Amino acid sequence: MSGRWGAEPAGRNSGAFFFAGMLVGSACGLVVGSALGFELRPERLRALRKVWRRVLGERDDEPRFDLMV
Repeated sequence: MSGRWGAEPAGRNSGAFFFAGMLVGSACGLVVGSALGFELRPERLRALRKVWRRVLGERDDEPRFDLMV
């Protein structure tokens, strides 16, 4: 193969480039994970689980105790 992505030997900067990519990816993952953890409250999780069950075609037979009060 010729060109930029050919089978040329890796230079010194390839390890540094990989490490920088690892750091940036980890930081982005922490930010996204923290934002999701902060925004997903129990009521939202219940709603997401209900939607997920409907998408998968599972039955939602659990009683609604909040409607019985």
